[in-house]
Amino acid sequence: MPLLPQVGRRSPAMRSMVLAMYLLLSVGAVTMAYPFLLMLSMGTAGRSDYQEYRLIQRYWVSDAALFKRYLLDMIPFGRTAWTATAEVPVSVLATWFGKDSWFRPVDIREEDLQEVIGRPEEQRRAIADDMRAFIKDVCPPEFRAPLGLFDPDSPLAIHNDYYAWLENRHGSLDAVNRLYPDSAVSWQELGTLMEQYHRRPGNTPRERDWREFLESRPLERTGLFDADERVFSFILGRDIPDSYEGPRDGTGKRILSLITFDDLYAGKLGEPLKQAFMRSYAPARYIKVDTTLAADAWLAFLQEKAKDPATPLASRIPIEGGVVGLWSQFVQTTCPLAAQRLLRPEDWWRPFLQQRYKTIDALNRVYGTDYQAFDETRIPHAVFRYDCFLKEKPGLRRLYIWHNFGTVFSFVAVHGRSLWVTIVYVTLMIIGTLTVNPLAAYAMSRFRLKETHYILIFLLATMAFPGEVLMIPSFLMIKSFPLLQIILVVVFAAAFYWLARRLQRYVSLLLSATLALIITVGVVGWVVPKLVAAFDLSASVSLMNTFWALILPSLANGFGIFLLKGFFDSLPPELYEAGLIDGASEWRMFWQITMPLCKPILAVLALGAFAAAYGAFMHAFLICQDPKMWTFMVFLYEFQQLHTVPMVMASLVVAAIPTLLVFIFCQNIILRGIVIPTFK
Repeated sequence: MPLLPQVGRRSPAMRSMVLAMYLLLSVGAVTMAYPFLLMLSMGTAGRSDYQEYRLIQRYWVSDAALFKRYLLDMIPFGRTAWTATAEVPVSVLATWFGKDSWFRPVDIREEDLQEVIGRPEEQRRAIADDMRAFIKDVCPPEFRAPLGLFDPDSPLAIHNDYYAWLENRHGSLDAVNRLYPDSAVSWQELGTLMEQYHRRPGNTPRERDWREFLESRPLERTGLFDADERVFSFILGRDIPDSYEGPRDGTGKRILSLITFDDLYAGKLGEPLKQAFMRSYAPARYIKVDTTLAADAWLAFLQEKAKDPATPLASRIPIEGGVVGLWSQFVQTTCPLAAQRLLRPEDWWRPFLQQRYKTIDALNRVYGTDYQAFDETRIPHAVFRYDCFLKEKPGLRRLYIWHNFGTVFSFVAVHGRSLWVTIVYVTLMIIGTLTVNPLAAYAMSRFRLKETHYILIFLLATMAFPGEVLMIPSFLMIKSFPLLQIILVVVFAAAFYWLARRLQRYVSLLLSATLALIITVGVVGWVVPKLVAAFDLSASVSLMNTFWALILPSLANGFGIFLLKGFFDSLPPELYEAGLIDGASEWRMFWQITMPLCKPILAVLALGAFAAAYGAFMHAFLICQDPKMWTFMVFLYEFQQLHTVPMVMASLVVAAIPTLLVFIFCQNIILRGIVIPTFK
């Protein structure tokens, strides 16, 4: 009988009810689909934009947002993020765009980038061509800085290129370990080099390889040391003299990110700030000392420290040796500021422009700037980055969308055997579930044992205990599995059956069963432990790190047996009577009559077995601690500890795909079992 009667179905009240039901179902569908779609969308995001929590990522549809993500992925930062949740240090880019408020990725608005994006094409190309020529032919290699170092999960990260370069140069990770030396078991463990800018690059093989790799990078993937960024991070939170005019915005507020090193070094911010910056904040690697002007101060410093007065003063910080500490301490304390100079790429950039354009007016016409002299020119990092972005833009959006998912697939496929272990585990679990449970349920349903209800109560009672309670006993059983006792029980049971058949005329079944039970318990429970203790033998084996350990604790399921028994009880007994008349054996009736009729319930059990095996984590992690026997979920847990939130979301999407496919496959069988009986 339908829920809605035919009479009056077209009335406004009935139509309103139908509409309300459809709306309710639609809302339910949205609430179910929204989390998965959000997870899918965040799986395509990056470290810089995942906190926006958008169903449609901005970079999918906006070139400005795509440039923003590219800019943050290629940020010129000197080290890799300490943690997977560390935010991108956006303030490094503030001096490029003159934005004091840039500290977190969400602080960058697409409108802030329009000044660079809207630059006339001829100006942008001229600036980019000059930058490429400058980096390639003029700028000293020591000023080259890595781009894409902060976020190793980015598709533009420098890490994979570095590992490929090392492998191509040295042949293998083992060769690199011997050369450095190191004991890394993977390229990711080897990692990249974090340079210390307060000392010169060393001569170790690792440091030489790193500098050679940076010099081999494409010009579009090469950054430069930026002293203005150092000045900006230095003056944040410090008092600026009121006498300093400097750049200001429309409201008259001073723009700190546009304060240059030239202003600081010229003393426009006051001598205290200049001295504090040069003494403690300027990278010692790029400080050059005028040895003539500093000679007297160096001699007095050596005498004060009771050092050899003949120790020479180097113009640059020495690479190694005891004099390194002396040189650094001298520069930070008593070296005259007039004798110190901070080397920068601008020292070569400005003569390069003057030689190329001759006059400042010619430079301004080509660049669209209003410089008054070549000494005022700044390196146009932002414009050059945008030109590099346009060069990589054609395949960049597609790369961003698929990179995280590809990384998850490659991690699972290349590292360990988690995929193979999971496939085998799931297959064995489904086979065991569809074999043991139906056999037990069929025996109780078919033969109508008086003790059936007690057995069912015992099986269902196990459901009262959560899995965490059973985890420790299962672990102890797997660790010390009583294999010898089980073999003896099986042997005694077989011997009892054989003797009972032979002696059934002389000894009653009850007496023989009682004797067999007493003998079995005595041998297994008393004789065997005594022999084991006397001869220092082992009656148990460890099943740790085996498929047996994964399968045995959940091979039989109380609820599954109860469900199957109820389904078997609903089958008409005439089927079995007809089978007996036709001479079918019990096994044939079970396999060819019972099992085909219970496909829907078997599909439910198979789905549950798949979900339990595929989603097994804590149990699998405890009893299979060898990484070679880790299941997919254990491996994904390790993956999620090492990677960013977008990578975690991508891994969850990948992990959900098999479950979704299996559910869809089993759902058809379940629905068929529900719908077809209604037509009978």
